[in-house]
Formats: sequence, structure tokens, C-alpha cells
Amino acid sequence: MSIYGMGDELEVEAAATAPVTKEMAVKAKASLKSMQRSLKNWLKYRKVNDAGYAEGIPTSVLEDRYWYEQPLANEIHILLAEVFDASQLPSPDVTKDPNAAAKLAEIAIAGKLPGDASAPEAAGVIWMWPLVIVVGAIAFVITSSIRSNAEVAKEKARIECIKSGKCTDWGFWLKLGGMAMVGYILWDKLGLGAKAKGMIKGKA
Repeated sequence: MSIYGMGDELEVEAAATAPVTKEMAVKAKASLKSMQRSLKNWLKYRKVNDAGYAEGIPTSVLEDRYWYEQPLANEIHILLAEVFDASQLPSPDVTKDPNAAAKLAEIAIAGKLPGDASAPEAAGVIWMWPLVIVVGAIAFVITSSIRSNAEVAKEKARIECIKSGKCTDWGFWLKLGGMAMVGYILWDKLGLGAKAKGMIKGKA
């Protein structure tokens, strides 16, 4: 039976016979899933932004993206090249393809190359075993770095989305609501309102 056909728990158990420990395999698996989650969050905002540019993405936006998407593209490409044939992967050069990082991220999330129908239903399982094998050398460190860079990219994309009016800054409204609640408590519950009314009557 192919190792790719095994369930998640069996993969982790099988890692005990690989050049890494079971604990390292579990850690690698958790890091992989966390990385995929961060990439999904980033792509969500990025896609909303791109959909709003009917006449093409402004050059200023592409230039800004380059600084945080190029490192991300490089790292994802390095990780994927440990699992897939590098010649089948999209180039990580963002200057040649502005969507290079996004294309590589999609592969990392799906766990398969575009058009590959042989991958199992569980995203990422197909390359879990190779990931476990190289975990000691590269996988855990680079998945953590990718996750960190993806979080930076997500925040940049979120801010871009808010500025363009395509997203709501819920954090701002939550803070505003919190300030209003504090004001209400001070005004009504702690008696500041009554004191203010008393001062106004006294002056009158």
C-alpha cells in the first residue's frame, strides 16, 4: 500500500521508522496546517482586492506587493521543491509573474499540482510523508517562516482592502463600541451624568 494512501494517524505512526521522531512528525503536521491556514487567510483578502480592479491592478499596488510577496514566493517554492519536481512548479519570480506567490500558495494549500486529480481528498496529505522525512533539515523552520510572512501579507492585503472600501474595518468599530460602552458606564453607572447635570443647574 502506498504511503500516500494512509490516514493521518498512520502517517504519524509510520514516521517513527523515518529519520525523525514521532514527536517531530506531529510538530511538522501541526506547522503545515497552521501554514496552510495563514495562506488561505491571505489569499482571501488578495482575491477580494483583485476583483475590485476592473481595469487592471495599479502599478503602485504591484510594487508594494513585491516587497512582501517575493520572500513568500521564494520560501513556498523551496518547500514545494522538496516534495514536487521543481520544473513543474510555477516560477517564484514575482517580477515576471505578479501572481507567482499566489499560485505557489494554492499548491501548498491543496497539496497537489494544478490538474493533478490523483491527490486524496484531505488537502496536504499527498505531501505529508515527504514533509515528515525532511522535517529535521528544513520543513518545520520554513513552514513557520512561511506562516509568519503570510500573516504579514494578509495584514497588508487587509489594509489595502479597507482603504479601497471593499472591506470593513471591524477592529475600528469594535474599539469605537468599546469606548462608547466605557463612556456610558462612566456617565450613567458612576454618576458623572448626574454630576454634570447638577453643575449645569448650579450655574443656571
